Amino acid sequence: MPEAAPQQSSIIETFRAIEAELTAAGAPFETTEVEIDGHRVLTYRNAGATFHESVADLATRFADNVLTVDDETRTYADIFARAARFAGALRERYGIAVGDRVGVMMANQSSYLVALLAITRIGAVAVLYNSRSSATEIAAAFEDVPSTVVIADPPRIELLRTVDHAATLVSTDRIDAELPTVDSLIAETDTDGPVVEAPADAPCLILFTSGTSGRAKGVQLTHRNLVNVVLNMRFVVECNLRIAAHRYGIAVDDIRALMPPTSALLIFPLFHVSGLAGLISALNSGGRVATMRRWDPAVAVRLIHEHKLTLMSGPPMTVDELLKQPDASTLLASLVNVTPGGQATPPNLTAHISDTVPGAQRSNGWGMTETAGSVCTAGGAVLADFPNTVGPVSPTMRVRVTDAAGQEVPAGTLGELELSGGLVMAGYIDSDGSLTDDHRPWLSTGDLGYVDEHGLIYLVDRSKDIVICAGENIACSEVEAALMVGDAFTEVAAFGVPDERLGEKLVVAVTVDGDRTLDADDVRDLARETLPPHKIPAEVRFDMSPLPRNATGKLVKRELRARYLAQSTATAD
Repeated sequence: MPEAAPQQSSIIETFRAIEAELTAAGAPFETTEVEIDGHRVLTYRNAGATFHESVADLATRFADNVLTVDDETRTYADIFARAARFAGALRERYGIAVGDRVGVMMANQSSYLVALLAITRIGAVAVLYNSRSSATEIAAAFEDVPSTVVIADPPRIELLRTVDHAATLVSTDRIDAELPTVDSLIAETDTDGPVVEAPADAPCLILFTSGTSGRAKGVQLTHRNLVNVVLNMRFVVECNLRIAAHRYGIAVDDIRALMPPTSALLIFPLFHVSGLAGLISALNSGGRVATMRRWDPAVAVRLIHEHKLTLMSGPPMTVDELLKQPDASTLLASLVNVTPGGQATPPNLTAHISDTVPGAQRSNGWGMTETAGSVCTAGGAVLADFPNTVGPVSPTMRVRVTDAAGQEVPAGTLGELELSGGLVMAGYIDSDGSLTDDHRPWLSTGDLGYVDEHGLIYLVDRSKDIVICAGENIACSEVEAALMVGDAFTEVAAFGVPDERLGEKLVVAVTVDGDRTLDADDVRDLARETLPPHKIPAEVRFDMSPLPRNATGKLVKRELRARYLAQSTATAD
């Protein structure tokens, strides 16, 4: 790997000195070790015990600040008060107790925040179901991770009524006289739910991954995980302020006074760790979040301009569409940070951001559901000098790189990235309700990369057979299984190829059985029988048979992808 220039080394030395100062004994971000499952794990010494404790003071600190902007505008005091009263309703009407699971399934909106804050206030576990799931996927999620009560918006209520489950439903909006709503329960409840203290390693949230097998896995995150997320984000902000102060010779407090609160346009759904990251970034600074029920770049531009939003994070496709809107340079001038996420950022998009919104910085990072979000972040001077890095690992995380035999390799050597620390999940939830424990002491990420001599992480490839299209993870095996349900095909292979707009697009190569005559629309119609819209193949190829296989009969996706790209290049020529 190339050596860093002197100026680059200077930036890293500055960062490491600031990091050491902020995490030292007695400092705001002092780190320590605790024992979890018999292993020593890094965490913050000053962390609160619960997620609620880490955000509770915001209701008074930022009482009159606007927190949510959607169909209506609500302040911090209003949202937290509604959450406290709704927590009382969950306790009184439904008997929700510590450790009980309460599901949330809706588009981004203020009721999502009310539900999340209410559930965690009383020590219950918030299960954030994928609101974009098909009925089949939801049935599987409820089978693996059932909830006592589920709070959903009307479209999801209608979907849930077609699925076999035992949960009691609460709607965000009035549907019929029998179904209670969030507003009606708040109005009918006289007392706030109590603040319940839970152990730091008790469950707080359950999110879902796409899973390489095609069936989503429930990921159990603890209060310790979420508190580490909150403090990590505060650490990153403080670190960047001090680096800027050092670089420009300005007092840190003077720079802090110039910085507006982080106000975010939530593009990623809140059941996704990137959506939660946008929310927590805003909460930490008393900023606001603007939500959209569905993506519309024209509406997004209006919201950013009207509410002076500073942070926009979304899949590269949405960022690109936003930047192409009329008068984008003028209307997006309030943006301080534009962060394409969920997949690799195309080089042309980085240039487009700089040209259209020159006052905004681009950030980079790396994380996953299993770590409650980002484990490393790069921005400002560090990303300017090391444009390909995803950043240094967070203070409460450790990273190592291993070879195929599981042995740690030296700096600069490519291998699988493994993680340990306070952000790592409690475990996957098995179908019998138990937790996996094979992620201790090191979580295998399935991502390939290396760590340079400065401790900066670089991603090179993914070892998992996942296509990331417009920020959504698609398990190839799930698509293949859906198409192989009938007898139309003798073989099916799903794979991803680079796409400037989507990041990757989903392609399926099929071998049709016998004398059948099918076209691409027929294949997509078959996929739609069991798959949601974002998992429908963008392209269907009938001309790649026989599909490449190794000596044991396994599909060789690398060769299949190369063949596709070669054919596409030849066609273009």
